[in-house]
Amino acid sequence: MQTIRRTASGAHRALLTLCATTALLAATSHFAAPTAHADFIYGLNASGSKGIYRINTATGGVTLVASTPSLTASGAGGNGLSFDVSTNAFYYIRRVGATNYFMKNQLTGSGSIETTLGALTGNQQILSGTFYNGSYWAIPNSASNTILRCTPIGSTFTHTTLATAFPAGAGFGDIASTSTGITYASSTGSSPFTSGFRRFDLNALGTTPTQVSIGTAGYQLAFGNTGLFGAQGSNIFSINTTTGAAVFTASVTTPGIGFNDLASIPAPGVLPLLAVAGLLGRRRR
Repeated sequence: MQTIRRTASGAHRALLTLCATTALLAATSHFAAPTAHADFIYGLNASGSKGIYRINTATGGVTLVASTPSLTASGAGGNGLSFDVSTNAFYYIRRVGATNYFMKNQLTGSGSIETTLGALTGNQQILSGTFYNGSYWAIPNSASNTILRCTPIGSTFTHTTLATAFPAGAGFGDIASTSTGITYASSTGSSPFTSGFRRFDLNALGTTPTQVSIGTAGYQLAFGNTGLFGAQGSNIFSINTTTGAAVFTASVTTPGIGFNDLASIPAPGVLPLLAVAGLLGRRRR
């Protein structure tokens, strides 16, 4: 009889533990759910309310994070936005007349500081940009199989032109790269080049890019922590990197805000599962 009571007591304790575990997981899910589906990317608006904005890909809400005073000058345009996580700085191209200027916009505790690092050589239209391995990369539109690599050094930069395997006539809405250099391009262009969604490796520029899809052309691109996103005007899309399919997620809620280019900055994650397991373990003890 005594053994039966101990078994019943053990079963009761197991039931209480199960209930507590279920309740904690439910509570964690309740509070984490809104964050788990939210993702953020950043966009450059070079017309109207100029500046760099944080974009909520689920709601379309935007928040100004950096001003771009150089783009308010008459005749100035901006494109090719990227972000360097190690220095907390945005990079982009400001074009005035026939001259492209390489820009740095560093986030500070109270705002941002915009700096002109210098002018690029050549008169090439640059509508794409990404940051990888300490450098800014941009493919000039309709150039002959070239990519620009700009490496910031203090208040200036070095500028190298490298050969790529992109066909002549290639144009771009944007490019976005992973932490290993795998880069996706939403490309446009003129014959014989075919518009579409392509993938290539910044570490193997001589390799012919893979055409993933003939759709998804002319999008602005950026990675969030849940995947690749694209923008056309004020509309935001989730981009499938395997098929190139674009699925609408939201429209920007602020009138007059559209994006010339996007930048990748992973959003903060939710409570990790290991942390939940740790909480449960402590509860059992």
